[in-house]
Amino acid sequence: MGQEFAWSPNHRFRIADGQLDPGAAWRITAAPEPLGTPTWMTGFSTETPPEIIMAVTDELARTGDSIGWTGESHPALRQPTDRRALIRTLADAGWRSTYRGGVLDLEAPDELARVQVRLDPPGDPDDLMAHPHLYVEIGPRGSGGYPPYWQAMVTTNAPAVVVDALVQALTDPAPLRRDRDRMDEDLLAHLGHRAVAGPVNASPYTERDLREAAAEVCEEALEEAEHLDLFPGWYLMDRVIPSSRTGTPTTWGQLPSEQRVLAYLLVEDMVVAAAASAPTLFDLDLGANLDPRTASRKSTPPFSAKLSEIGFTLGDLEDAATYAAGARINAVDLSALAEALHDRPVGDGTKWTWGSLPEAQHQQALHEIDLLLAVAAERTPELFAPDFRPAPLALVAPAYLAGPGHDRTSAAEPLTDRGWTTEKQGDTTVYTSPCRQLRAQSTTDHTGTSWTASFNYLPSGEEVWQVTADPRTPPEIVTALHAALAANPGELVRPARTAEDGLVPIIAAGWHDNSTREHLVWDEPDIGMASVYRCTAPAGQLFVGESRAWQISGGKLHPGEVEGWTIEMSESIPAPLLEAVTAAMADPAPVARLGRDLTSEHLQYLDIRPLAPQAPAGPSARALAARTRVVLSSPVPATSRSTAATNPPDQHRQPAR
Repeated sequence: MGQEFAWSPNHRFRIADGQLDPGAAWRITAAPEPLGTPTWMTGFSTETPPEIIMAVTDELARTGDSIGWTGESHPALRQPTDRRALIRTLADAGWRSTYRGGVLDLEAPDELARVQVRLDPPGDPDDLMAHPHLYVEIGPRGSGGYPPYWQAMVTTNAPAVVVDALVQALTDPAPLRRDRDRMDEDLLAHLGHRAVAGPVNASPYTERDLREAAAEVCEEALEEAEHLDLFPGWYLMDRVIPSSRTGTPTTWGQLPSEQRVLAYLLVEDMVVAAAASAPTLFDLDLGANLDPRTASRKSTPPFSAKLSEIGFTLGDLEDAATYAAGARINAVDLSALAEALHDRPVGDGTKWTWGSLPEAQHQQALHEIDLLLAVAAERTPELFAPDFRPAPLALVAPAYLAGPGHDRTSAAEPLTDRGWTTEKQGDTTVYTSPCRQLRAQSTTDHTGTSWTASFNYLPSGEEVWQVTADPRTPPEIVTALHAALAANPGELVRPARTAEDGLVPIIAAGWHDNSTREHLVWDEPDIGMASVYRCTAPAGQLFVGESRAWQISGGKLHPGEVEGWTIEMSESIPAPLLEAVTAAMADPAPVARLGRDLTSEHLQYLDIRPLAPQAPAGPSARALAARTRVVLSSPVPATSRSTAATNPPDQHRQPAR
C-alpha cells in the first residue's frame, strides 16, 4: 500500500513512512519487548524537513550502537522526558512561553514555529493525533484554515533523548541547502526581513554536478525514443500541423497512413539525433561522443509518393520534434530519475554515487535535477534551430552521390507509360516492350532494387546487348535509362551511332579525359567520385576476367566501402542508352532525398539544401518554409549512455514538489 517500514536489530523500534494520515506520514514507535505494544510514538507530517526526522532517527541509531540494542538499557526505552531541559533549550533560543489551563505554549522569535507541551494532564500516551504530549507546528500563526507547513507530535512517555534531539534540531540556526523556486512565496517574503548568518552546510555535490547528471538523463531519454512503440504518435496524433492552419487544420493523425508513418519516423530521427546536443539545454559544453547518432536505427518504410508532394514541411517536423522531445524529457519522473542515477558517481566519483548520498541530500538533489529537466523541456526548440540538425527532407546534388533513396518503383514509370507489359515473378518484375524484343526487369531484396535491360533477337532469343544497374544506383539515373529505352525502340534495335557518341554530355560538362591507348577513362573533375570506363584493348589481349564492357560508377567503391554504385553496359550498347546515363550523371539539378537515407561517406561531398514540399498554400506555410534552412551535417559529438523513463506522460509537466 505504498508504506515502508524499518526495524531496529532487536525489533523494539520501528520507523514507518507513507502512513495514510498525511499529518503523521512518518511515525517512529518504541516498545519494551520485540514487536510489542508501543510505549511511545512520534509522528511527522509529509512536508517535515528530513533533517528534523533524521535528528531523531540518528540519535536512536547512535545510542543503540553504543549499548548493543538491548531493551533494558536503551535510553529511549527507560528514561522519562525531562520537561525542564526541553523548556530551557527553547528559552535559550529566544522562544517566548505562555502557560494557561495546564498547557505550555512556546513560540519562536520569528513567529513561524510553535511548540505546545501538555503538562496537566500530560496527554494520552496512546493518542498521537488528538492529544499528544508535545505538539510542534510550523508556519504563520492564523493561516486562515490552511494546514501548517509541517507538524510533529510526541506522546507522553517519549524519553529525553528523543525530545531533546527534536528540540535541538528545531532550534539549530545553521541554514540548510534548498531550492528557492520550490519554497512557499509567503515564507520567502517573511524570511527576507532577516539575514541568515553563517555558511550553508557543505554539500557533496555542486551545481555543475546537478547539471551534468540532468544532461545525462536528458540525453538518454531522447536516445531511447526509438525503442518506444508509441513514440512519437502518442504525443502528435491530435497535434495540428502548423502549415495546415491557413486552410482546414489537419492533425498528424489525419495524414494518409503512408505519410503519417514517414512523418513519425522523421520526427523520431530528429529527437534521437538531438540527444547528442542535450548538454546545451543545461548550459554545458558538449562532450566527446565519437559515434553520434544522426537517426533512428529503424529502416525507412515503403513510400510511393514524391517527397515534394507530401503534406508537411520541414517547419512542421521541427515543431513536432520540439514538442515530442519536450514530452520525452517530461516523462522522466522522480522514481525513474532515482533509478537512472543510483549507481552513477557524483563529481569525480571518489566519494559518492547519487544513490549513496544521505537521504535528505539525495532527495534534495533529485528535486533539483527534476527542476532542471523541467526547464530543459521548455528549451527544446534550441535543439532544432536552423543549421543545427540533419535535414529530414533534403535536396542534394550531385545526383550520382545521392544514393538509392526510398523509392523503388518510380524508375519503371517510363516503361509502363509507354505500354510495356508487366509480369510479377516473386521478387522479380519483368517489363516487356510492345515489340517483344526489349526487356527490363527489377529484383528487390534487403539490399535494394537492381535493374537489368536487354535486347534479344526473335525468335532465337539471342542477346545483343544488356545493361545491369546494382541496388545502390540512384533511381534518377535508372529512370533516365528507362526513358531512353522506351522512347525510340527502333534506334535501339538498329543503332545508327557508335556507343562513344553517348559520351557527349560528360564531355560538354568538362569531365576529364584520362584515357590511355588501351583504356577509355572519363572522370568527373571536381569531386573525382564518378567515372566512365571501358577497356579498348583487342579481345586477344584482355587479362583474365577483363571485358570490353562499359563500367559506369559513382561514389566510393574502394575495398571496404560499399556506398557507391555501378552500371555495366555491353560493348555494343546503343548510344542513346549510354547518353541517357551520362546525361543524368552530368545533370547539376538536385534530387529529393530523406536525410536519413544519405550515406555518411558522401555527406562532405554533397551540396544539401532543405526540401520545401508543396504544403497547403497560405502566407503562414510560405513564411515557415522561407525561414527554415537546415544543413545536413553530423551533430557535434556528445557523451552517450543508456537511460530510463518510458511511459508517455502529459506534456505539461510540473516539477515534483
